[in-house]
Amino acid sequence: MTSQQHWLIRVRDGDNFRNSKYPVWGVKAHNKPIIDNRFKKGDVLWFLTAKDYGGKLIGVAEYTHHYDRDEEPLLLINTYSNEEQNWRGQDNWSIQIHYKNLYITEKQKNKAVIQCPATIMDYETFKDKIIPDLYFHYSNFKYYAEPKKF
Repeated sequence: MTSQQHWLIRVRDGDNFRNSKYPVWGVKAHNKPIIDNRFKKGDVLWFLTAKDYGGKLIGVAEYTHHYDRDEEPLLLINTYSNEEQNWRGQDNWSIQIHYKNLYITEKQKNKAVIQCPATIMDYETFKDKIIPDLYFHYSNFKYYAEPKKF
């Protein structure tokens, strides 16, 4: 185990995640208490497609901070609109999670099918049900790979 907390974050089919112009992912407002109370700078975020799309781990990054789009009602300064971020749909992804050092992990074909309706999940809770050792994979990405440039 590492000192960094590892989190799994669902990204539906992954298209909006792949199309993101900035190192930011959006989740709905009901996820804010988890992020406010449990996320710490440097935590590791694993981006996971939904079961219908293969349950693949498609990216990993380090959490830096987050903003609530709803707290910027007149002018978006710290957050992006769906259009600015190149996301399809009109969903209100009001909590915007900022990260750095994104590694695209799709080529490794690591799968994780989890029976849980949550969008954000603590890896520790599910690590025995997931085949890949994400601590091991993360240390290798940090050593061998280059992060994506935005």
